[in-house]
Amino acid sequence: RKRTRTLSFAALGERQMGSRSKLGDWENPDSVVRSEDWQEAIRKGCEMVQLASERKVRDLERRLDHLKTEAETLRRKGEELRTIHLSLESDLKESKNQNKAQMESNKKLAQEVYAMRADMSKLGQFRASLDQAVSFVEKK
Repeated sequence: RKRTRTLSFAALGERQMGSRSKLGDWENPDSVVRSEDWQEAIRKGCEMVQLASERKVRDLERRLDHLKTEAETLRRKGEELRTIHLSLESDLKESKNQNKAQMESNKKLAQEVYAMRADMSKLGQFRASLDQAVSFVEKK
């Protein structure tokens, strides 16, 4: 038959803290716990803390994996946006060059139109002179 030793919480606390007071184990009968029960409670408490810690580690690892995936996705999107940005800048530069060339072309056309209007005006004056000459000749 195995003999179990009982300790009160107060006596156990004093023993752990190195106190040498002589509190009897039976001074507080409600707080008397067998040492085996105490060890079992400590073991279960440690087991609960261990399980909680492992669960927390798994949750944090899952979160870390999620964040790594999200970071990689964002990095890829950043690269895509950078590529699109460079493409748009190139398109804008090309568009500006085309616009500049079109403006030069329009300027030349406007000068030609101005010159043609001047020529048309001269032709109109010449025609008016011819009409006068013809009507003068016809009257005679």
